[in-house]
Order: sequence, then C-alpha cells, then structure tokens
Amino acid sequence: MNVDEMLRLYDQGQRDFSQIDLCKEDLIQANLTQINLSRADLNWTNLSGSDFSGANLARSNLTHSRIISAKLIGTDLSYADLSYADLNWANLNGGNLSRVNLSYSNLNKASLANADFSYANLTNCNLTGANFAGANFTKADLSGANLSGVNLTGADFTRADLSEANLQGCDLTEANFKRADLTASQLRNADLSEAILQGANLEKANLRGANFTGAILRNTNINQVKLSELNLKLPTKNRIIFWGANLRETNLEKAILKNCIFSHALLQKVNLEESCLHRCNMIEVILIGADLKGVNLRNSALNGVNLTGTTMADGSIHP
Repeated sequence: MNVDEMLRLYDQGQRDFSQIDLCKEDLIQANLTQINLSRADLNWTNLSGSDFSGANLARSNLTHSRIISAKLIGTDLSYADLSYADLNWANLNGGNLSRVNLSYSNLNKASLANADFSYANLTNCNLTGANFAGANFTKADLSGANLSGVNLTGADFTRADLSEANLQGCDLTEANFKRADLTASQLRNADLSEAILQGANLEKANLRGANFTGAILRNTNINQVKLSELNLKLPTKNRIIFWGANLRETNLEKAILKNCIFSHALLQKVNLEESCLHRCNMIEVILIGADLKGVNLRNSALNGVNLTGTTMADGSIHP
C-alpha cells in the first residue's frame, strides 16, 4: 500500500494501518489524527508538519525519520524506535514515550510537557531549547544527552541515568532526582531550587553557579565536587538538607552554607577553610581529616562530631 492509497482509505474512515510499510515515503502536512500506525515501518519517512494527535505509533520503526514541526499531542509512541530522528519543533505534549528509543535524535525546540519518558533511551540526544515541564523520566537513560537551557520544572528523574549529560542553565526547579545518576554531568548555572536530590550521585559533576535554594540532598553523593562556587546563600526558611550525604574530599572553601543540615553526613577530608556555617546542624557528622581553618560555626549544633585528625579553626590538629 502506498501513501496515496492510505490517505484515500483514511478519508473514507479507515483508521487501522498497523504494520504498514511506508519506508522512505513523504507524508507531509497530512491530517492523520487517531490513526493506528503501530508496528509500521516508517524508516527514513518524512512526516514533517503532519498531525498525529491521539495516534497509535507504538512499536513503529521511525529511525532517521523527519518529524519536523509535527503535532503528536497525546500520541502513543511506546517502544517505538526514533533513533536518529529529527523532531525539531515537534509537539509531543502528553505523549506516551515509555521505553522509546530516541538515541542520537534531535528534539531541539520540541514541546514535551507532561510526556512519559519512563525507561526511554535518550542517550546522546539533542534536547536543547525543549520544554519538558512535568515530564516523567523515571529510569530513563539520558547519558550524554544535551539538555542545556531546557525547561524541566517539576520533571521526574527518579533513578534516571544522567551521567555526562549537559544540563547547563536548565530550569530544574522542583524536579525530582531521587537516586538519579548525575556522575560527571554539567549543571553549571542550573536552577535546582526546591529540587529533590535524595540519594542522587553527583560525583565529579560541574555545579558551578548552580542554585540549590531549598533543595534536598539527603544521602547524596557529591564526592569530588567544588561547592564553594555554588549559590547557597539562603534565608532561614529555605534550608539545604545534606542529611547523610557523601561529601568526602569535597572543596567547600569559602562556601556560604548558613542554616544547612549536615546530620550524619560524611565530610571526611573536606576543605571547609574560611566557609560560613552559621546555625548549621552537624550532629553525628564525620569530619575526619577535614580542614576547618577560619571556618565560622557560630550557633551551629556539633553534637557527636568525629574530628579525628581535623585541622581546627585556629590551625591546631585535633587528636
């Protein structure tokens, strides 16, 4: 069946075209809402400008396809293969992209608000300028993806793989990164205010200039991260919670960390030289071998702290 015949049947009311082969065909600016193209072969097909809102494209082959400025609102793309596809300016708001393969695809300026990307593969995907507000990325693979400047407010990245991803300048307010892997990710100047980073791995991440106002970093691994350049100057009501976080060997020199909660955190060999820790909760913190020269701990709670081998504020070494 060719494109002309399919369009004729669609105009007559037929909607089921599952498993159709339209490889390398042109289907530009067509109105195909509610069409069933599940398991269809659309490899190298040009679907630009077409309306597939409410369509079923589950398990379809869309590798290398052109879907520029297409409308796929509420479309089912679960298990589809969109690797190397061009979705520039496409609208996939509310779409089902669970377990979809979007590796090496282009989603520049695409709108994907409230879309479901759970278990999806977005490795090395270009997502610059896209809108993912409220999207679900639970257990998705975004390793190496380019998300710079993306709107990800309220997005759910629970257990997602964001290792080496570029999130520079992203709006991540109220996003959920619980147990996410952000190893070696680029978060420079990102807005993480009120974000949940409980159990996240931020080892070797670039957090320079990131805003963590009111963020929760309970049990977070921030090993080898330089926090002295972060935006952490907070009013009393917006505490940062580092409860149980792994900050071993982190550079916190001259950091402003007023009112933070570090209870049960690991700060072994951390550099806190000349940092401001006013009114911090540091109960049961491990500071073995840490550097506290010139640190300001005024009104901080220090019960049960392990200071073995720590350089104290006056330069002396704690036994």
